Amino acid sequence: MRRRLLLALICAFLALGAATPALAVSQDEARQAVRSGEVLPLSRILGPIRQNYPGKLLDADLDRRGGRWVYRIKILEPNGRVRGLTVDGRTGQIIGR
Repeated sequence: MRRRLLLALICAFLALGAATPALAVSQDEARQAVRSGEVLPLSRILGPIRQNYPGKLLDADLDRRGGRWVYRIKILEPNGRVRGLTVDGRTGQIIGR
């Protein structure tokens, strides 16, 4: 039993270590990135997303992940499912679902 628990914990730590951590940014950093043209404004990101993923916007955050600006977006779909999307902040392309 202890051996299985230890193995499960090791696997969990390895899985967490493989994930690229997202660094939360302040509102000032986000505004500056948009002003400088380094990041698309959220309104430009949401237009195409709303066409492809109808529903209610629950949350949208701008983070830095591995040196890349990303929006993390959560949408409540009409069927009640919550969909999470990761969008490249510079290009607007969906890079994760």
